[in-house]
Amino acid sequence: MVTSSHEGKSNVNVVDWVMPVSIKPPMVAISINKNGLTYDLISESKEFALAILPESMRDTVASCAKSSGKFIDKFEEFSIATMKAQIIKAPLIHGALGQMECRVMQMFDAGEHSVIVGEVVEIHFPDDEKSTQAPLFNRGRGGYFGFQKEWLEMKVPREEERNGKPEEEKKADRKEDKSEEKKAEKKDENKTDEKAEKKDEKKTDEKAEKKEQEK
Repeated sequence: MVTSSHEGKSNVNVVDWVMPVSIKPPMVAISINKNGLTYDLISESKEFALAILPESMRDTVASCAKSSGKFIDKFEEFSIATMKAQIIKAPLIHGALGQMECRVMQMFDAGEHSVIVGEVVEIHFPDDEKSTQAPLFNRGRGGYFGFQKEWLEMKVPREEERNGKPEEEKKADRKEDKSEEKKAEKKDENKTDEKAEKKDEKKTDEKAEKKEQEK
């Protein structure tokens, strides 16, 4: 989620495309629709806050994604509690797993969106209790899910399992393929030898016939 504020007007919205772009200085990039209020507020204020929310706020996030801050106050409408940021004017979201206060460095047009690069000027880390919660991810088409820690412990299928064959069977197949290749090579060699032998026999017969005629 991204929050923004300018001249007393604040907004919160879902941002689907986020990426780190630099370590020194720390910078992140977000992609925002240019037709929304968030874009207007960030363009004017040159700052924004980026929040990583827990799975428990999934319904709130989904509601924010389906509404526009141009017509309603999302903070009030969806009971989103906020906190004052340390450096920027955009509010922080209470209950977030982690947040970044950012100042805009550059903005690039990208179709109907704008890619906004911001320098991270302050970071708010989650406390021990919040850090155990699953962070919320967008899977597209309005669906959101939490990335549970247990998922990391699940066995990642090996290539042979994904292909539907055990490794031993694949090795046997490779061995059989090599055997067939060798058989084909040997067959070709035999054909070549037979042709050469026939050619030599023909030359020998021709020489013998010619010698007989000379007599």
